[in-house]
Order: sequence, then structure tokens, then C-alpha cells
Amino acid sequence: MSQSSRMFLTVFINLLLIIASTSLLYVLESNWQAKKNQESRDRTYEFYFNKVEHYLGNVANTLNFISEEYSEGSCSRPFILDMRKKLFNIPGAIELGIVQTIGDQGVIACSSWGESGHKIFVRKPSPHDGILLTGPHLINSLEMPVYVIKKTVENFEFNILIKQKSVDNFIMNSREIAVSIADGTSGEKYRDSNIITDLSYVIPTNHNVQKHSLYFIPGSLLMFIICFFLISPKFVRLIEKYILRFKIKNHYYYNEYQPIVDTKNQTIFSIEVFLRVKNNSSIQENIENIKDLDLCVDHSLFQIDQIWKSFDRDFIQQHSFQVNISSRHLESLVFIKELLRLDPLQRESLILEVTENESLMIDKNLMKSRMTRLKSHGFRFAIDDFGVEYSSLSYISEFDFDILKTDKMFIEDTSINNAVLKAVINLAHEVGMVCIAEGVEKAEDKIKLCEMGVYLHQGWYYGRSMSAENIVDFKV
Repeated sequence: MSQSSRMFLTVFINLLLIIASTSLLYVLESNWQAKKNQESRDRTYEFYFNKVEHYLGNVANTLNFISEEYSEGSCSRPFILDMRKKLFNIPGAIELGIVQTIGDQGVIACSSWGESGHKIFVRKPSPHDGILLTGPHLINSLEMPVYVIKKTVENFEFNILIKQKSVDNFIMNSREIAVSIADGTSGEKYRDSNIITDLSYVIPTNHNVQKHSLYFIPGSLLMFIICFFLISPKFVRLIEKYILRFKIKNHYYYNEYQPIVDTKNQTIFSIEVFLRVKNNSSIQENIENIKDLDLCVDHSLFQIDQIWKSFDRDFIQQHSFQVNISSRHLESLVFIKELLRLDPLQRESLILEVTENESLMIDKNLMKSRMTRLKSHGFRFAIDDFGVEYSSLSYISEFDFDILKTDKMFIEDTSINNAVLKAVINLAHEVGMVCIAEGVEKAEDKIKLCEMGVYLHQGWYYGRSMSAENIVDFKV
């Protein structure tokens, strides 16, 4: 994947992740805030309910006391004083009264204001169950609106007059909750009063729940940082890996083959397999991409599979194929198992070129055990580009390689290179390893190497990498 494509994909994934994460965060934060608001409102409802019920409970207790203590005609001075004392304990209460039903009229039988000396006629009381609250009523004698809380016992009504202003101040109806007398206020019923028969507590339908997004902005910023630096790179890598694996399986890459020549008898000793790309992109960049995405095993298995599909069994029986691997391949159980599934002819035709690097020595016991297992099934091993990178004589002593390949940098005709090359060739001969010289591009290179005692050559002097059809027809 090109740098611009990767950048576009990264931006696109970041955008999707940020939209998704912030939306999720908003929903979670809103639900959490709604829950907190509901809990707060529930506490408000309960506090309001208990406060008003306590007030109304005092009123009801007073009415019950008066109704129990009063007997017909007993509006004495001590009784009136007792009513006044009770009145002082009820905020906003201005009068306690007892109304008697006489015929079609009501007559004030007793009042906390005292004896009037003559009968006062009022509205005839209506019998009812429990304690009721009515109002507000405008009483001319008081010149103020009042609420009436009352109860009836037989033909007597016991009531308390309470100033509307005092009740409103005490009850404090708000947007959260209100009292409703005989469904006077619309809304969702919260609870009926335990004291007053016709009174309910309601949640007004027009109240708006305020939502706070206290954590949305910092939470969104945190999600952006997490997405940008942690999540989206993993998504981009997964997508790149999927695309590259798709390319490998669908022959975006293909094999080319370069002969390694035995100059003694002018025949092909073995054939090295190279990775190529169908478009004009850099092969080195593609190889680095395969390594970065940890698809070396997939790509190598694809290369090996293409060998069996490109050549018949007779050709395979007569030639060996050298495939480049690394320590990652030997660490992979998948790679080992796939190699062991090959038939004996295929196994014996494969030479696995291991590129020397520091990973071979990090877990050398594992590397050695994997190599030994493969060698026991017919595979051969070559150490590639010996003499550069992490090379040391320990590779020769620690690992059981069959072939040693000298790096092409030593072909250049200098005294130092010639000395190193002679030493490497002699080392290979001493330990019984086959030696292959890479980078042979001129007749002079061929002559020099033969004089040094190395007769297996690889390089453009004999042929560049070519298609399967051309390697079959190749003649030294």
C-alpha cells in the first residue's frame, strides 16, 4: 500500500472511530447523567412529599383532636383557648372553626376567634369521608384568599382556614413536583397524599429535564487520543495485512528463477527463487512491507506452492530450488507443518536459504531443533550472504548448514576482498560445506573464483532471473 493510500485510510478510519466512539460516549454519558438526574429528582420528590405530608399531618391531628374533644354546645372559654394554642403550631393558619348543620343552613357553632354573641350562618357543610382541602376561597371578612382543610363528623364540620400565601410559600410548587387538588394540575401522578383525601402529588408534564454533559468534551478528547494513537494504527495494520494476504493469494506476486551454475560440468546446480511484482512498484519496498506485516510465512509458502505448479515432476527431480527464509519462518509452527506435508521429492528438492541475523542467536536452541527436524525429512539449508550483517564464525559452528553463499560485495577485485573471499572459501571446504559465490557478472569474476577453488557461481554473467518457461529452456 502506498504512503498516500495509507494516509487516506488512516484518516478515514480515525474519522469513523471518532464518530462511533464519541456517539457511544455521548449515549453513555447521557444515560449516566439521566440516571443521576433521576436519582436527584427522586430525592427531591421524596423530600417534598415528606415535608408537605408532615405539615398536613399536623393539620389533620389538630382537626382530629378538636373533633374528639368537642361535644355539642361545649364551646367554652377553655376550649376556645385550647383551639388557639393548636392554631399557633400550624404555619399560616388563621382560624379553627366548627360548623353545625341545622336544616338547610350551616351555623358556626364554635370558633377560635371566640363567641360572637349571635348566630353566624354559613354555607351548609357537605358530608364527606376523610379530610379534604379546598380553595383557594375569597372570604370578604378576611379580605384574603384562604384554603380550607376540613373533616365532617355526623352533622358537624371541623375546619381550619389557612392563608393562601402561607400555604404557597410552604408547599413551594416547582417545575419538578406540585400538589394537585382534585386533579387541578395536569401531569404524571407521583403519589396520593396519605393525609388529604382529594390531594395528589404530580410531576408536571411541561417540566424539562436539564441534561449536563460535564464529561463529554474531555471524554471525547481522550477517545480521540486513544483512537489516533492506539486503535486506528491496529485497524490500518489489519486492513493492510488483509489486502496484502489477498494479493499474495491472487497472484499479485509471482516467482522468477535464477540459475546457479556448476562451472565444472556446465550444468545447473540449483535454482534460486525470487519474488516479483506485477506492477512497477519497488520489489524491495514490497518485501519490506511483507516483513513489517508479518506475512513472510504466507509469501514463502506461496512461492513454494508456485514451484510445484510451474514445473513437472521430472524437472523437479533433476533440480533443486533455493528459497529465502529467516528466523521468523523457523519460529512459525505453521511454516514447519506446511513443509512437512510436502512429499519426499519436494522436500529433497528444497534448499532453505537462511539470512543471518541476530534472531538466530537469540533463541538458537529453538532454531537448531527446528533445522534438525527439517533436515531429518530431506531439507537442506544454506547460509545466505555470509560475511556481512551479523555474521560470525559461530553461525558455522552452532548451526548445521549444508551450503555457504558468499556475498557479492567480495567479488570486487581488491586485495582485502580477495583475502576475505579466500578465507571464506577455505573455511567452507574445511568444514565440508558446499560454497556458492554470488555476484558473478564478468568473465574475469568467473576465472578468479575458479582459481580460488569455488565452482558454483550465481550472477548476471550466466543469466538474470527469468520466468519458469525460460528456466526450463535455459542452457549454460
